[in-house]
Amino acid sequence: MKGVKIFTLVAFFAIIAVPIALFNFKRGAVSEIDNRPLAGNPFSSSADSSKRWTVRTEEFVNDRIGLRDEMILGYTVLNDLAFNKMVHPSYSYGKDGYVFGAGIYTQNDFGDFHIQFADMIKQMQDYCKERNVPFLLVFDPAKPAILTDKLPSSVNYTRECVTQFLAELDKRGINYVDNTETLQKLSDSGTQVFNKKYDANHWNDTGAFYGTQSALKSLNKQNPKIHVNELSEFEASTKTETTLPVSKFPINETVPVYKAKTSVRSVAKNCAGLPLDKNYNHFDYTINETRKKEGSPRALIFQGSYINSYGHKYFENAFGECVQVHNYQNVLNFPLYFNIFKPQCVVFEIAEYTMKSAYFDYDKMKNIKFNPKLDTLKDVYTSSRSLPYDAVSFEKNQRYTVINWTTDDQADNVWLTLDKEYDMQKTDTGYSVIVPTTEKEKEDVKTKITVYKDNQLYVYS
Repeated sequence: MKGVKIFTLVAFFAIIAVPIALFNFKRGAVSEIDNRPLAGNPFSSSADSSKRWTVRTEEFVNDRIGLRDEMILGYTVLNDLAFNKMVHPSYSYGKDGYVFGAGIYTQNDFGDFHIQFADMIKQMQDYCKERNVPFLLVFDPAKPAILTDKLPSSVNYTRECVTQFLAELDKRGINYVDNTETLQKLSDSGTQVFNKKYDANHWNDTGAFYGTQSALKSLNKQNPKIHVNELSEFEASTKTETTLPVSKFPINETVPVYKAKTSVRSVAKNCAGLPLDKNYNHFDYTINETRKKEGSPRALIFQGSYINSYGHKYFENAFGECVQVHNYQNVLNFPLYFNIFKPQCVVFEIAEYTMKSAYFDYDKMKNIKFNPKLDTLKDVYTSSRSLPYDAVSFEKNQRYTVINWTTDDQADNVWLTLDKEYDMQKTDTGYSVIVPTTEKEKEDVKTKITVYKDNQLYVYS
């Protein structure tokens, strides 16, 4: 009996001591179980000052205690086996074993954000139209929109916000495709466009094919040389997934996989140094020689994780050149990418649940004002002025050159002309633009800056 007590006492202290001994002090550590940075040192200079140090300390200990991920996983699996209950920060169970992203079916009320968002998209379309470049918005539904009947009974899922937003797009005459109906018809006919469990926040490879196909069909009406994919152009296979993404939660699900038969080559390394938001920095630039010979254009695509994860292969198979920029905060600098890559087609893809300021900064969006094409102002009175040499500076690397114009001039619009036309953006010290560094666009090229203000054009050279 005494031995049992001693064993129990030793085991008890081991349970306490081991997690403490394995305490995680690593700076910048990220949890694999819930895919987020762990709380930092509560006493560091970078600690969140909005919280009391006692709260920060509690978060630090809870996040960093040894075996944290293992304990969470064990608790999650136990609840799943014993109670068929999903206890996980990133996922939740629906009916019949379907898995949904946690909170992904929570809709924001329609409001000024959506109005501003629609206005920004209209500006993008108008910008492209002035430059004779086809534009298309691709709206992709969340999993709950297609599999509403598989949501938990406690969830009252509505899409009033989406309906109102699409109505705003219609008011503005925006070219868009809503993939909800396309995917709903496929799902109702028995085609699985979202996996039952794996990657609950995105469509699967099959859904991505049909979603991008509907986009390509719409674009083909604007430019018949844009290739529309067929399933026969891809090799179909399957693979078995054993855990949910960014999670060790065990599953056993066979999911579809498609691989293009036509190869592409990436030239993204030639764009090293391209300005991208640090949180949304996915980028690729592929060339499809087969499509290029057929005349399919260069596309600039602002895309989220639906395309980054699954849909990119279908766009790469369709366009001669495919410039893929992680959207969200990057799309707020739309002219910058347009000016650099000079696309012949623009696609802006958004997922239903990303219409939030966390993805598209509301305050920045309100202040967006894209330049008109300079030659649309050709009938405006123009005067010439001298451009002081020391007012313009060049910050050049191998791929890109930042050109800064230091001035107190307050203008409506500013353009830089080298061998091509570029939009300049307002800065604290004047105006700035990023251009590709080429033999024709070095410091020895004659620089011309055109300013539009007070209904007049002023050309500095």
